[in-house]
Amino acid sequence: MTELSFDERYEQIDLPFYREQLAPVLPRQVLDFHAHTWKSDHWKTVPWQTDAAGGKYMVTPQEYGVERLLADGKMLFPDRPFHAVCFGQPTPAVDIEKTNAYSAEAARHAGLFPLLITGRGTLAPDELRVAIREQGFFGYKVFLNWFGNDYGQVTVEEMIGPEEMALADELRLIVLLHVPRAGRLADPEVQCGVRKYATEYPGANIVLAHCGRCYLPDEMKSAIGAVADLQNVFLDTSMVMDPLVLQMVFRYIDSSRVLFATDLPVAAMRGRRVYVMDHWVDVVLEGYRESEYRVASNKIHATFMAWEIALAVLRAGEMAGLSQDRVKAVFCENGMALLRRVMNGRQLEVAMARWERQPSRKRDQV
Repeated sequence: MTELSFDERYEQIDLPFYREQLAPVLPRQVLDFHAHTWKSDHWKTVPWQTDAAGGKYMVTPQEYGVERLLADGKMLFPDRPFHAVCFGQPTPAVDIEKTNAYSAEAARHAGLFPLLITGRGTLAPDELRVAIREQGFFGYKVFLNWFGNDYGQVTVEEMIGPEEMALADELRLIVLLHVPRAGRLADPEVQCGVRKYATEYPGANIVLAHCGRCYLPDEMKSAIGAVADLQNVFLDTSMVMDPLVLQMVFRYIDSSRVLFATDLPVAAMRGRRVYVMDHWVDVVLEGYRESEYRVASNKIHATFMAWEIALAVLRAGEMAGLSQDRVKAVFCENGMALLRRVMNGRQLEVAMARWERQPSRKRDQV
């Protein structure tokens, strides 16, 4: 049998799957609350081109510009508007000043909401305030102050400090946090850090990326109770594809605190994140670059990981007994409600006014 090209597979396998499984149940527009965009010259060193430990932890395209992000959004959701909360690569391998400037520029595109990559002491408080107010950022993507998978014994408080959190509290900013340590949100030290900041800075909207990095049911079982009562802590679903994990989330917290997210470009791969014993593994079709915890085979049926995330949300919602309206809200309205909180709605108003001044651009409703 002749191997299908990318476009042939999309037309013959992917689109029929989307039209049958997802299109009938998704809302009329989609907001991805966790997507990346960057240019090749943002890298100070390309980790997987070195022999550094952890350099091949997550191998991605060397460049993933905003045009590619928007094109992938159109590919994944071809029949409805796609919006995204976006930012660059938040690692020491990247020039943070360059990638932040690029994310701010990306906000010229209607429906893109940028986050500023920053961390404890990265910017002086006055500079941070100016960046938020003048460059249109909706909050922070917290800088990962380690390389690869060396999560070590870093604490939440070492990643982002009181000055950054005080501004987030004042302006009701989003604080998108990729929690540290090998134990993820199941680690008691991480739980203490999240609880400390959520209670001391109630105006800050803390979003835990990848559901607190709990891709496995056992991790979520040990983690979700620690944040269940924190009304300003939200979970994004990026790369979480196990319905049981999300079923636990829906049973412990209100579904309005769950945000659909993908982690593009990673979720543009065809495959699925599974777990083997105590770690996740990405099972993908052949043709993607070799990476740690990535296993390739063309002897499997696979479609886009972003759709597997969406399916996990839908299945978990059904298992948890959620109404169709509540499940649909995970894909857009929950995230939009959070964006409207930032600066009491002023940041969103400014962004929409900027898009309106671009008559050559068609602005989808947000």
